[in-house]
Amino acid sequence: MAAQKITRLSAAWVVGYQNGDHRLYSPGEVVYQGERVLFVGQHYAGAVDEEINAGNALVGPGFIDLDALGDLDTTVLGFDNQPGWQKGRVVAADWQRRDLYSREELNFNKLYAYTHLLLNGVTSAVPITSILYRQWAEDTDEYRHAADVAESLGLRAWLGPAFMSGHSVVEADGQIGMRFDEERGLAGLEEAERFIEEINSRGSPILRGFLAPDRIEGSTPALLAALSETAHRQGCSVRLHCCQSELEVNEVDRRFQGRSSLQVLADAGLLHNKMLLPHGQFLGGKSPTQASIARDIRLLADSDANLVLCPLVSGRHAKYLEQYLPLREAGVNMGLGTDTFPPDMLTNMHLGALLSRVVTQNVQAASAADYYRMATLGGAKALGREDIGRLCPGAQADITIISLAEPAMGQIFDPITAVVINGNGRDVRGVIIAGEKVVWDRQLVKRRVDLDQLHHQAQRQFEKLMLTYPERSFQHPPCSPLFTPSFPLNSHA
Repeated sequence: MAAQKITRLSAAWVVGYQNGDHRLYSPGEVVYQGERVLFVGQHYAGAVDEEINAGNALVGPGFIDLDALGDLDTTVLGFDNQPGWQKGRVVAADWQRRDLYSREELNFNKLYAYTHLLLNGVTSAVPITSILYRQWAEDTDEYRHAADVAESLGLRAWLGPAFMSGHSVVEADGQIGMRFDEERGLAGLEEAERFIEEINSRGSPILRGFLAPDRIEGSTPALLAALSETAHRQGCSVRLHCCQSELEVNEVDRRFQGRSSLQVLADAGLLHNKMLLPHGQFLGGKSPTQASIARDIRLLADSDANLVLCPLVSGRHAKYLEQYLPLREAGVNMGLGTDTFPPDMLTNMHLGALLSRVVTQNVQAASAADYYRMATLGGAKALGREDIGRLCPGAQADITIISLAEPAMGQIFDPITAVVINGNGRDVRGVIIAGEKVVWDRQLVKRRVDLDQLHHQAQRQFEKLMLTYPERSFQHPPCSPLFTPSFPLNSHA
């Protein structure tokens, strides 16, 4: 078998890794052979088969998205159309749940979403889709196709169908209630475990299975107990939306004898180093005190569970991590997720640093480097991977190339700060995963995709889905009061 070629990638700036943290080289080089990095630094002395000069660019590790948008995102509809419970973000109790997307449309959504992740520099993704338009949750057929899509594009992905035992509804009187089907939740968990075994048996170096229960308020004690046993048996990552909303903490308090969400997870044996917890915003239970918040932070720190911060979607909902500094000081690992459109990790880093400063009223609370670490090293730690999220000998050759040459990038005084405060995902010029080019010059490489056609089809499907909101929304109004234009609209007949 012929030896794999050795490639040297040079740029004005390179983010290497040494002694437990990133470091900068200017100019710098990354040398890799096959899927592994051989050298990071300056003046590599060995022979190479291929030279790539990225020029005025920042070459760094690929971004790790722990709550990766894997869908056509409907949360954007709620940005200015509030309150969400009246506008279809919680379904009406009298809605006869049904699947609002066809299988072909679901399959398209995966291609659309995963393409955008790559174009934004995400090399490792733990995707999430919505259950709002589903008859119940997800199934293995959908994720078999998702695995095919991820593999065809070259995206490193952790995949698994979501499952739940219950969901929120808006009752006829406008109150929020719940509907449960525990057997369905347990069956979904069993199906998810079979999928993990199936996907892992593929032997793909870039695909792994994981467990994706929908959210804690939709979980019964029996489902949480079974989930804990399954996670232990499989030794896999688990992601469970937790400490996310007032609706959640109120429901958990009511059904679990006044416990906080994190206490419930601890009681079920579900706080451990493989647990990913978006969004971590409501600590301390229904009526938080300094003592109950401190208790929840200790639970996170002592268990090595991982928080997943999603600054963009959180900021859009007027809530962010008030306990950012105590969590950081306690050593709680934090990674990043995109969750909403656009799946832009640079924008999430920028907004995360800003929101951290605002909620703590401390300009030194968070830096560009802090959030860059979350998008790389924090994500890698959450997934138990010491070979991603960094560029050093032996690491996976998962690499982003971010242009610094565009006038909109402004002046470069520090490349990390510059790309975080002035850049966005459209500055990503190249993406390499496991040593293979997957994006080059803003074009998909492994699977040729017509991005314009993808965009037009997504628009058609999105408009079709919007037409289903009246049947799902409280009191079933027509679309016009659900989605109002920002200004009075004149349109052609």
